[in-house]
Amino acid sequence: MEQKFFFFDIDNTLAVWPEGKIPDSAQYCIDELQRRGHLVSIATGRIQVDAMRFAEQARITNVVADGGHSITIDGNLVSMIGMNRDMCIQYLEYLESKHIPWAVTDRNKLGRITPYKEILEWHPDWDVFKTVVDPEFDFHSVEDFYKIYVFFKDGEEEEKDIEHMTHKLIRYGEGCVLYEPMEKALGVRNMIEHFHMKPNQVVVFGDGYNDLSMFRPEWLNIAMGNARAELKLEADYITTDCDKDGIYNACKHFGWID
Repeated sequence: MEQKFFFFDIDNTLAVWPEGKIPDSAQYCIDELQRRGHLVSIATGRIQVDAMRFAEQARITNVVADGGHSITIDGNLVSMIGMNRDMCIQYLEYLESKHIPWAVTDRNKLGRITPYKEILEWHPDWDVFKTVVDPEFDFHSVEDFYKIYVFFKDGEEEEKDIEHMTHKLIRYGEGCVLYEPMEKALGVRNMIEHFHMKPNQVVVFGDGYNDLSMFRPEWLNIAMGNARAELKLEADYITTDCDKDGIYNACKHFGWID
């Protein structure tokens, strides 16, 4: 069988969210695909250091993280870029003019920094990032913006008619909008170029809105049964849910495993 390169989103594709547990059937597939000589990678919107937690758990050494803006090969971070810096600074200046609190992730760590102490009140149980408050923090000094968080009180977003930095955003829990890179296909292409593989050897698995950025006609796109309707419309094949052996059933269907 021709060698393939498999890319798996994490949340609700490879691992059940929010527990983060990888189903036994999915882990079996990861191990078996690699045993048979295929290449395997994670492809996630999570920041690289966070993605590596799951990669180590799944025994995967290649990782596309930061929504396609970073790649890790054989466990080593090869490249990592932030969002468009000028756009980020302009948008944060706009939020300041509207008196809207914000926070940024500006380094490869599980954390965010903000000058607004009221943000400490926002902390969902599933959020693994630590919020640091620095009243003197100046976003103009940031070189790389990996994530921007915007926080709203009830109705404030509509009342102040807040414009979005981009339509590619995530409603990140109650009262928070998250901006992060959504160019997973960029990371996939960089990864296969490194390994001298062709697009038609690629297989991607996903479930969420940001996975639309890696579903492309030049490779095979598999949506989980629990995937968003928009993603299913772009899929070449729809498998069962993440927690119902979705990865295993797809791999079995295509004959990649026995």
